[in-house]
Amino acid sequence: MKIKCKEHYEKTIKYAESIGDETLKKCIERLKQWEVNSNGRYEIELYYDSSPYSFGFAEVAKDGTRGVVGGLLYHGKSDQSFAVIIGGPFHEWSIHT
Repeated sequence: MKIKCKEHYEKTIKYAESIGDETLKKCIERLKQWEVNSNGRYEIELYYDSSPYSFGFAEVAKDGTRGVVGGLLYHGKSDQSFAVIIGGPFHEWSIHT
C-alpha cells in the first residue's frame, strides 16, 4: 500500500487509537488484502481527503491506470464509523461497516 498522505494517516491512526476504535485499522487491513489478492496486478494508493479523518483510495496498475476508486469516510467511534464509497469505470456501490 502506498500512503501518499503520511502525516494525515499517522494523525488519523493516533486519533482512532486514542478513542479505542478498531474500525479504521480493520478497514485499512481489508484494503491491504485487496492488494495482496490482486497477485501483483495493482497497488492500493491511500491519499488525503478533505474530511478531518477520511481518505481516498485507488487501485493503481503498474502502467498507472486506475481501477476501483473510493473513499474511507471515518467518523470515529460510532455505530457506522465508515461509509465506504467505491466506484470504477463499470461499477459503483457503497459499503457501510
